[in-house]
Amino acid sequence: CYGYLGATDARVRMTRFNLPPRTRPNLKNKIILCVTYFTIVLETTFGREADDRSRFLYADDPNASIILEYQLHNAPSADYSGDERKQAAKRPPGAEYDEEKHIKPYFLSPENGPRVVEYYSPWCGHCQAYKPKYIALAKEINRRLPDDQMEVNFHAVSCSVHHWVCMQNNVKGFPTIVAFRADSAEPQKLKRVTAETVAEAVGVRLLAHDPLSNSADEDEGDEEIRPVDILGASLNGLARTRETVYKDAALSFTYALRTGIYPKHSHHPLEDTQKEVFSDWIDLLYWTLPPTWILHTLINDLRINMDSVVVSKENLLEIVDKHQEVVNGKHLKWSDQCAKGVEGAGYPCGLWSLFHIVSIGVMERHKAVLGSREEVSTQHVALTLRNYIENFFACEACRQYFTDMYDSCGFDHCKRFKQSLQLPSEESWGQFALWLFEVHNDINMKLIEEEWKREGKDVSELKSNLALWPSQEECPGCRDKNGKWDKDVVLKHLKKSYWPAGVQNFRFVVLKKKDRVQDEKTSWSGLFENFVYIAAMSGFIIWCMKKQYISLTGRHKKYEGDYYYDNTAP
Repeated sequence: CYGYLGATDARVRMTRFNLPPRTRPNLKNKIILCVTYFTIVLETTFGREADDRSRFLYADDPNASIILEYQLHNAPSADYSGDERKQAAKRPPGAEYDEEKHIKPYFLSPENGPRVVEYYSPWCGHCQAYKPKYIALAKEINRRLPDDQMEVNFHAVSCSVHHWVCMQNNVKGFPTIVAFRADSAEPQKLKRVTAETVAEAVGVRLLAHDPLSNSADEDEGDEEIRPVDILGASLNGLARTRETVYKDAALSFTYALRTGIYPKHSHHPLEDTQKEVFSDWIDLLYWTLPPTWILHTLINDLRINMDSVVVSKENLLEIVDKHQEVVNGKHLKWSDQCAKGVEGAGYPCGLWSLFHIVSIGVMERHKAVLGSREEVSTQHVALTLRNYIENFFACEACRQYFTDMYDSCGFDHCKRFKQSLQLPSEESWGQFALWLFEVHNDINMKLIEEEWKREGKDVSELKSNLALWPSQEECPGCRDKNGKWDKDVVLKHLKKSYWPAGVQNFRFVVLKKKDRVQDEKTSWSGLFENFVYIAAMSGFIIWCMKKQYISLTGRHKKYEGDYYYDNTAP
């Protein structure tokens, strides 16, 4: 350090501290420069900033030192610089490469001793409650190991940070506990986690349990693990590919057609208002979805046969069945990232994906619409979505929340969706996507808060920020240090997540003008306006006819003469 102080590079000293070169530093400057020296060395050596501690349960916890929390900044370089990275370096400039997808934690390779790995989500209440039990389990097992047995290492992986690692290892819920034998890469998922079951799974022998022990560690680890997925896990715990997003969205769309448009045993046609709402929804999908998406075959058939599908459920199901194999193929289940292993649980996830695809389509496809341009506005799109949810969304609480939020100008949409009728600005078309993004995050927050309240926990601001999508790791530029969203970066991230990459076929579509069904209030208002119009026109016609009659009969002369004589009389 003193050698550095005596022969330090003048440029470093000048740029960092504005010190003149070749000056003798005092004690204060010596300390500052010494700290700076070690900072430079650490930055140069590791080249990686430490991971955000707020997304870890075990890092920097002195009571959890026995748990090896996986963090990239102190992981072996081989974890993220293997053969895949070398192959990626050979790709042409501009080729997509996500380093995180190629991370392979060292403890998942076979060249390791017996070990246990916990995959968790930092805001999952079950994971937080299990933390002391996992620590106690690690302490108990290693305390009861004979001298001739290998040490059992306990690892932890935060799926908020390493979501691709969790996805590639088939993690469907939190917490998930897996065990590995020495020199093996075959995981064994554990349901009931005790010292004995873990020892058997990893292939080690334990000393007999001491019944006189006063330690509570033995009782802490004995628990049946039932991985549970709260909504926070689906936000950024397990990322989906764009192909998976579209498959989930298509499956949710066809599922909604089968179960949401008509009641279960309905034999009656849709009401007039519902017919209009459904027609608007299909038209919205028609012009906003990517033109090359195979889902258009079903949408086009629905538009052509709209008069038929709004009459009976059988007619609608006949068309859906006809396109089932083409639209969904063999993909008859939602992805694990959407469904989390629960049958039918992926429906709302896929439906929200469809909503987001539509929102980006509004921004990308608004210039491709010919004909009825009054339907091509952010205000009309938002109203169409609101009406669809009100009439055809099965979740009563969700439906009530969305309609109340919209009707009260939630998230300032009454101002944000005002567009010039002549030439709306390009920025205005992105407002719907941003608004829907904010609404979705708000709904996620409310669901997580309810989850925590049921568990008797308070949702801190820090934990609330963890639930926001996208995460800091998934989109580092989406939020600044103060947590404020950068709207331009968010829009780019939404487009990357929900819109096909590359150049799209700019296919024009034509919308016909519709005769709108009016509600009772609007009808009475229209009748009054018609009455006033008819009365005014009738008065004008009568006045014209009277003028013509007077002109033809010459009675105006008499009137004028009478007026003249009356005014000249003495």
